Amino acid sequence: MQGRTAGAYGFGTLAEKRLHAVIKKYLCDDESFHEVGVEGARFVSDIRQGNEIVEVQTGSFYPMKKKIAYYMEHTDCTVTVVHPIAKLRWMSWVEPGSMEIAPRRRVAGERAEQLLPELYCLSEHLGNPRLRFRLMLLEVHDFRLLNGRSRDRKRGSKLYERLPLSLLEELDFNEPSDFSIFLPESLPTHFTVKELSRHTGLRGRDAYSAARVLLALGLTVEAPPVGRAMAFFKRGAGDRERGG
Repeated sequence: MQGRTAGAYGFGTLAEKRLHAVIKKYLCDDESFHEVGVEGARFVSDIRQGNEIVEVQTGSFYPMKKKIAYYMEHTDCTVTVVHPIAKLRWMSWVEPGSMEIAPRRRVAGERAEQLLPELYCLSEHLGNPRLRFRLMLLEVHDFRLLNGRSRDRKRGSKLYERLPLSLLEELDFNEPSDFSIFLPESLPTHFTVKELSRHTGLRGRDAYSAARVLLALGLTVEAPPVGRAMAFFKRGAGDRERGG
């Protein structure tokens, strides 16, 4: 990423491993603080300096559920989960045999709102002031192998490498109110999951998970169902609606 070197991490390593390594190096140059064991447990923290732990999670949050629970329940450490989002994404196709690389083209990027459904598996810990989150919005270049199952070999293809090119923005979430940026002003004060989906771009199960996360964060309160649909009030609006 700009401002730091990524040259030590060779082309061809697993995509998530390279991205994980580059982000760790960006966050902490001193590798003596990397991969530090946690007393009394089999867990190893990505970065630990005193009672400050950083976990870099490039994929789904579910695999770290037990680790976060241990940190929250058996240590007094403050834990920051750092999650990269490929906001600006370029992609090149790679021919598996010759490894010939096609010119890159811009493709759809990821959105910060995708953090919300990932948090669902950590819902019981979201009110803990020692658990924090940071989004790193990146420009990346993906290299995808032409080894898919469709006629053009693109559908179901494998991501070979993801190179971080630059850091566009960082968003810190240190307390529940910081997540209010995910409640668009255009979203009605009384809303269903379908409406949340329409205003955030989250779809299907992700939208339901996001609704539950907003509830766990205390940013919304449950409302009577609208027909058979789950419904919520934005925090504060529910009291006004009920005349409280």
